[in-house]
Amino acid sequence: MSRRRHLLLGRLPMLGLAAWLALAWLAGCRSAAAHGPRPPGRLRVDFMDVGQGDAALVMSPAGKTVLIDGGLAEAGDTVVAFLRGRGIDILDLVFLTHRHADHLGGLLAVVDKHGTRMFLDAPYPHEIQEYNRLLILLDQRQVPVRQAERGRSIDLGAGARMTMLGPPEPPITNSRSDVNANSVVSRIDFGKVGILFAADAEAQTERWLLDSQANLRAAVLKVPHHGSRYSSTPKFLQAVQPLVAVVSVGAGNEYHHPDAQTLERLARMGTRVFRTDLDGPITIESDGGKIEVFVQGRKEVFQVP
Repeated sequence: MSRRRHLLLGRLPMLGLAAWLALAWLAGCRSAAAHGPRPPGRLRVDFMDVGQGDAALVMSPAGKTVLIDGGLAEAGDTVVAFLRGRGIDILDLVFLTHRHADHLGGLLAVVDKHGTRMFLDAPYPHEIQEYNRLLILLDQRQVPVRQAERGRSIDLGAGARMTMLGPPEPPITNSRSDVNANSVVSRIDFGKVGILFAADAEAQTERWLLDSQANLRAAVLKVPHHGSRYSSTPKFLQAVQPLVAVVSVGAGNEYHHPDAQTLERLARMGTRVFRTDLDGPITIESDGGKIEVFVQGRKEVFQVP
């Protein structure tokens, strides 16, 4: 894709994204809603086990599908197989939180073998080979590309809504990792249930979110940066007050994620922690009033106050 086309697509108005996505979905290309096992009127989020990376599949109560990140390139086949297992032919939206390989690598296989009606890109630059290859593939498949913008809101149907809380404005600079620090944090709301996807946000991002007075309270937290010691600060966790926390992390990873202090802070809050390295794929379903977590053939239920 030419840089000019990419930038022009990224500047389309906020309303345009929601309207385009709604029209594409109503146009009715087949999706998991047509033949998937999701109970009607429920929100489902699958946190896939992709090793040391992130990949989460959202299916709204109306059947719209959003893939948030795709893990490393070697996880691509795992993500594709998972989507097929959920009966998905084409995704409604693929959303990249930031341009690190452990979040975008697997998206090449997803776009190649499943396709998506729209791609929502993280704006902070990080030119790596996998990202450039992904842009070329999106251009070849004529997938519309938009840039994530703070405040952008996407109607997922049947009362579910996705909101971009970032990227930070102005961008965070001179941090430990500017790409991580400028990750696009987002949330999905359905009834009383909020799910906060904290990407690889670090302490500076958390401070910015707190200063921006964003709505951080959420029943479910996708723990930032794989549970790294560089994030999940006490003030941030106090603002979120999660009942359930999900750590997407690889077994025996070289970074020693998740950090013991992060787990201790979550434990002190009474948060139930699930980890993909220990629990495998983690599925969360909600009717808007309670949360059901499915791992390894068992179910745990949490009532949202």
